[in-house]
Amino acid sequence: MDQAPGNCAGSSEETIVTTYYCSDPHAFHGNIMKYCRRLAFMTEADRESFLALEAEGGDLRTFHLSDESIDNMNRGLAANINARVGPNDTLWCLGDWAFGRGGDYLKNARWFRDQLQCRTIHFVWGNHDEERIADLFASTHHQTKVRDRGVKLTLNHYPMLTWDGQHHATVSEPNVHLFGHVHALYQRSPESSPLKEADAWPALDVGFDGHDYQVWSLEEVLEALRPRLEAFESLKRASGRFDPFRGRGDHGGA
Repeated sequence: MDQAPGNCAGSSEETIVTTYYCSDPHAFHGNIMKYCRRLAFMTEADRESFLALEAEGGDLRTFHLSDESIDNMNRGLAANINARVGPNDTLWCLGDWAFGRGGDYLKNARWFRDQLQCRTIHFVWGNHDEERIADLFASTHHQTKVRDRGVKLTLNHYPMLTWDGQHHATVSEPNVHLFGHVHALYQRSPESSPLKEADAWPALDVGFDGHDYQVWSLEEVLEALRPRLEAFESLKRASGRFDPFRGRGDHGGA
């Protein structure tokens, strides 16, 4: 079901509610700090050791982050979220909330939620999540569609080639897809994208690793995707296909 984040009425005047998007905090997950190079949160000693091992081509599996570095990451991500997302705002997180083994998983997930001032957090399940943390969120989904100030967004933890209504996407009436999971891989290495027309694919990884560990506002999403929406419109005109990513021509059906 489509959801519609927007404004809510206060007791005496209208309160503006802003919706933000993010993915893949991976709270308490030391390995993600190594493999996604979250250097900003490492202690000086950890960072020096990590970079030295990396430079000599050593086995990163042998390197273990200190508890202090992991705590820096947890608190740093929470501080970044709280700096932008107020108590009355709405936050969508597209998966991979926290990490932990056994009973630590629930404790860690709840601790991270408790650090955030935002009261309304909606969640899309990722591959590291367990459904026993569902009560931490206002709602949970495997995939969903929302409208944010008239913009249509399809939200999934995983990147998808196509989604409902994608072929109608234009700069003036965006219909876009937000995802996580790949930890800014396509931003860092565009050539790694398996899509033939990746520059015209109106989808965005809203994970923390591709946005200086910050949440995304709708304005930032649209600014990042405007070149792709323009290229998508051009691709439709040049190819004569109303839905280029499904290879559908002008009479290809709905």
